Amino acid sequence: MRIALIVNSFPEISEKFLLNSVIGLMDAGADVTVFAAHRPRENLRHRLFESRNVEAVTRYVNVPRSMRARFLRAPALFLGLLFARPKAAFEALRLGKYRTVAKNAKLLFFGASFVKERFDIVHCHFGVNGLIGSYLKECGFCDRLVATFHGSDINTYPKRHGEDVYATLYKMADLVTANTEFTKGKIVANGCPRDKIRVLPVGLVASEYAAIDRSNIEPASILTVGRLEEKKGHRYLLEAVAILKEAFPGIRYRIAGEGSLSNGLKAYAAELGIAERCEFLGVCSSSTVMGLYSGATVFCLPSVTAASGDMEGQGLVLQEAQACGIPVVSTLHNGIPDGVLDGISGFLVPEKDPRSLADRIASILSDPALGARMGSAGREFALSKYDIAGLTARLLGFYHEITG
Repeated sequence: MRIALIVNSFPEISEKFLLNSVIGLMDAGADVTVFAAHRPRENLRHRLFESRNVEAVTRYVNVPRSMRARFLRAPALFLGLLFARPKAAFEALRLGKYRTVAKNAKLLFFGASFVKERFDIVHCHFGVNGLIGSYLKECGFCDRLVATFHGSDINTYPKRHGEDVYATLYKMADLVTANTEFTKGKIVANGCPRDKIRVLPVGLVASEYAAIDRSNIEPASILTVGRLEEKKGHRYLLEAVAILKEAFPGIRYRIAGEGSLSNGLKAYAAELGIAERCEFLGVCSSSTVMGLYSGATVFCLPSVTAASGDMEGQGLVLQEAQACGIPVVSTLHNGIPDGVLDGISGFLVPEKDPRSLADRIASILSDPALGARMGSAGREFALSKYDIAGLTARLLGFYHEITG
């Protein structure tokens, strides 16, 4: 079967799960083509994008990021579609049906990219791209439609654009997947029929973690990998480090990632008197992140519910850290409990609770044997449950289920 994947910017350094999904399908021998709205903003690339030659199956729709540029090109795209596929031209203008992706002219760009194509399945990552997929299916560019929700697309998007924003998608989709049970519950509450939904987490490429070297762990070192945004909860871990600094004078906290809170978090670290103990590393390459995983004593993702309602999705970095053999500390938040063995591969604490974070981190920092046991258990758990090969086999099963 011919499969088209619809994604946004690809391959973003912060969305490795999408690259892993493509590699899983390629390794399984699937005939897959990636249609990406944009090229990534960052120059960094995951090395797997190069080594697995993912670019060979990637097409860039090149939707301008500037709305002005989009609308300047819209008339020519409409006329081209009108000549080649009249229904696709007029369908792209149906604002009430396709909502945001019609209003921002994305449908015209995708219609033009698919005008000579037909796929057995269009699989859209993120709910809003599912609206693009609904358009493609309606216009006859594909036979079946699959949409995958990852978190913010269901946690905040309906609040911003109307609770019924996905009504067309829920009607048109043959299958919807959710990365966690929590995400599934939110999709059901938003109006998607429960029997259309399957829970399928995003995964990791197990071979990447085969040769991880944990022989030179830096004592009392904490690592976080994630965008510097409110839902990641960095400020509460900074407060935990401030609590821990007396008992662990050599403590180091390294933060890989960039975001809107970068300057504020640096200022807060200085206010707490721990600036010299914190390293804000910015956006890091995949090889740099692997090196950070190798040396960290504990990995921490202190996710919280943001004021906007935004929440963590699955938190794949937790599975990556566990695959590297690192004990983890995270929060009882959204789908995170699905992907951490609380008390076995790490600890889960309440959101926004720096004292609990500090206590659990301290128990690992002060007991290397505990850390080693948890790391070993986490590695076995992550590589068995989240290996992309096994998850892809399940996905292909879903594809065959809807195509008969």
